[in-house]
Amino acid sequence: MALVLLLSISGLGGVTGRARAADEFDGMRENRKVMLTGGPSLNTADADIAAALTKLANEANGYWQTMNTSPSRTYLWSDNPGIGNSIQIRVTYERLKTMALAYATAGTALHGDSQLGSDIVAALDYMYTTRYHEAVTPTASGTSNWWDWQIGIPMQLNDTVVLMYDVLSPAQVTNYMTAVERFSPAVTLTGANRAWKAIVVGERGILVKDGAKIAAARDGLSSIFNYTLSGDGFYRDGSFIQHNNIPYTGGYGIDLLLAVSDLMVMLHGSSWQVADPKQSNVWEWVYNSYQPVMYKGAIMDMVRGREISRHYSQDHEAGHRVMQGILLLSAIAPPAPSADFEKMLKGWILSDTFKSFYADAPVPAIAQAKRITADPLIEPAAELIGYKQFSAMDRAVQHRPGYSFGLAMYSSRISSYEAINSENAKAWYTSAGMTSLYNSDLEQYSEDYWPTVDSYRLPGTTVLSQTASSSHTSTKPWTGGTDIQNLYGSSGMDLQYAGRTLGAKKSWFMFDDEVVALGAGISSTDNIAVETTFENRKLNTAGSNTLTVNGEVQPAILGGASTLDQVEWAHLSGSTAGADTGYYFPQTVSLAAKREARTGNWKQINPRPVTPSTPVTRNYMTLWLDHGVNPVSGEYQYVLLPGKTASQVAAYAAAPDIEVLANSSSVQAVKETKLGITAANFWEDGANSADLITVNKKAAVMTREAGDTLELSVSDPTQAGTGVIEVELDRSASGYTADAGITVTQLSPTIQLTANVSAVKGKTFKASFDLGSGTPPTLPGEEVIVDNNDTTGVLKTGGWKTAAVQTDRYGANYLHDDNSGKGSKSVTFTPDLPVTATYSVYMMWPQHINRSTAIPLDIVHSAGTATHSIDQTANGGVWNFIGTYPFTAGSLGSVTIRNNGTSGYVAADAVKFVRNP
Repeated sequence: MALVLLLSISGLGGVTGRARAADEFDGMRENRKVMLTGGPSLNTADADIAAALTKLANEANGYWQTMNTSPSRTYLWSDNPGIGNSIQIRVTYERLKTMALAYATAGTALHGDSQLGSDIVAALDYMYTTRYHEAVTPTASGTSNWWDWQIGIPMQLNDTVVLMYDVLSPAQVTNYMTAVERFSPAVTLTGANRAWKAIVVGERGILVKDGAKIAAARDGLSSIFNYTLSGDGFYRDGSFIQHNNIPYTGGYGIDLLLAVSDLMVMLHGSSWQVADPKQSNVWEWVYNSYQPVMYKGAIMDMVRGREISRHYSQDHEAGHRVMQGILLLSAIAPPAPSADFEKMLKGWILSDTFKSFYADAPVPAIAQAKRITADPLIEPAAELIGYKQFSAMDRAVQHRPGYSFGLAMYSSRISSYEAINSENAKAWYTSAGMTSLYNSDLEQYSEDYWPTVDSYRLPGTTVLSQTASSSHTSTKPWTGGTDIQNLYGSSGMDLQYAGRTLGAKKSWFMFDDEVVALGAGISSTDNIAVETTFENRKLNTAGSNTLTVNGEVQPAILGGASTLDQVEWAHLSGSTAGADTGYYFPQTVSLAAKREARTGNWKQINPRPVTPSTPVTRNYMTLWLDHGVNPVSGEYQYVLLPGKTASQVAAYAAAPDIEVLANSSSVQAVKETKLGITAANFWEDGANSADLITVNKKAAVMTREAGDTLELSVSDPTQAGTGVIEVELDRSASGYTADAGITVTQLSPTIQLTANVSAVKGKTFKASFDLGSGTPPTLPGEEVIVDNNDTTGVLKTGGWKTAAVQTDRYGANYLHDDNSGKGSKSVTFTPDLPVTATYSVYMMWPQHINRSTAIPLDIVHSAGTATHSIDQTANGGVWNFIGTYPFTAGSLGSVTIRNNGTSGYVAADAVKFVRNP
């Protein structure tokens, strides 16, 4: 159900309003007011809404009571007096907006208070006269920031004018909007900054009734909708980058999501509604970029950049801001994604038992969220299950029943961390293979984790002991991985620190209920001890979580450090039910262990003025391996077992599901025997083998055997490869299907194939082989592909457009019907078949949420014509089986795709005919 945006609201009372002629601009302004206040029909009997209204009124009243109202005043608030100080000016406007919100929001104790209204208007005039007007020339000093002048200040001022519009004179509105025009006359910049500029220009256009400005704001979003191939922005694999090489989905990405959704909702239903078809990419952001890095209302810190050092924005607070953006989008998205978004939101709201979404959401968001959670027809989304490799930002995540696992890496493309503007002072190893385990202990990474955790010993990292590291990119490009069925995955990182000699090959293999971590080639001449940290977990308030090693319970004394010899398995009890963690060591190991109370403060990692310096203490259990000083070819092996009890860990150690096949500087490989998966990371060019897999170049490869089927996935994690990766599998097959880019050259006595990895940025290629006993077809030459770009064999009827925006296509481009001319457009693919035989017909298309779900096909074969329907919202970039039919040699058969009766775009890309034995 969409959020209802009212076209008018009742008079606010208290201050006499002026009558305005009703037109579309006035309607849009009233809509904006409802977006800000929630409208006149808030359920004030609801405890959460009532609490938010009280909180708003108290904050506004605090500003009002401390505001200087003297006729001879030289400032409004004594702590923000500066003329020319853009931060103080912005903060002043933020306070005035809060006061205006309390004045304009029905249900607050200050709603319609005439004296408050008069004081706000007088303050706006004062600020226009003395601080923010068209004649101001910002200084270049440290007290002046362009962002404040062009974005921060006008965003607050525009909203305040919307809220106070009925008690402002036309001259006052003109004055304030002239100042805004002075600093933000057009939509410029990129990313979140561009979206914010669009809001400034568009909302001002509404207030001054300038349709051209509103159109410019709308059109300014179009470039944001585009996916990028480098630098800042959203990538098709779900990555989001800001500042050129920092993963920032949970930082700038949230700002961008909120800004884009805010403007899209502001314009929705008007003559300036966003009509760019690329807006559907925004719905995809939710699915591909945000949902995978959310866990029960929190967003994973590994995608938050330097914002992890902000005390007021820990993982749940940041996650709730993501939810606010998705909440806005749910009001305007097409029915299918809108329903999905509401299910996601309900699931996150109900499962976040650590912090209520309603505790920090604005009043309108609370009201809308309440409607969703109260609707019995909206089922909360099921727990997300799957694996996702974010190749463009060196991150990976796996969601399994009861837990989620995050992995943060870096490379020659992505920086190790960001620490600018005095923020994020101890983030040295947050991307050096740090692993994050999310489970029922929802406060693990909240409740002051970052100022208290030992930043030298983050889980999963291999470091020089107690030594800081500068922010840098690596000289090594090998970071990335691959997956099987989007459920199980492998990732690796060729670790190399700047200015140090320490290096290591590090791999993580994520299966059904275990994560296998391998390290090899750990070498250093830095004359400092090298450590690999297996665990650094926050404990309960007493620090009494039980540590069991090889069946023996260890002393639970805070401040106790020990060496644990001949460790085969260990178990740490969780602080909540379901939060236990197990550790299995395929090779027994001596571990260093420390149970300690750690005290720190947020000021130590973020010394900005707003940051508190109050000491906080949290308890931790740390387990690590000491490789010694200047190790040569050091290694480690361990298996993380989330959610298992001590007895379950002991049973696993006695009969593990995994076998380490190789752990060297050339290859790291593991077999999961229960799943039938073999996963291998190949670190060097040249013939390398692991179990059934042989490759000729650096690669990440996974296989899974189940019954008569062998699945394969392969990628180039270096993203620097050219040409093809050659893969040989020690199996025979009788048939196969494969992604475009894979060429199968032999099926017997071994399977041989190549994957074209040129310029695909770490993309995974997949194939499936039939291991049955049928006679394998002769390869190559027994398949015929007709591509839309071929000079022969393609007949287009009607006006089809050529596009190459989506990369999940066959060949250089594809066709689409522009979602127009329904019933008048078709594309016929006619092959030149070598012999009369039966052929299996496959089709490839680029999937998109704006595609039609029921596209008609006609397959003309020697026995007649078959009709089918395909759904192009899914299964893009792979060969989709249509059916098997008899065909006569030559060009008598064909496949025709039509747009008759379709709702949504129709794409025509390629058809493959595979001769059957």
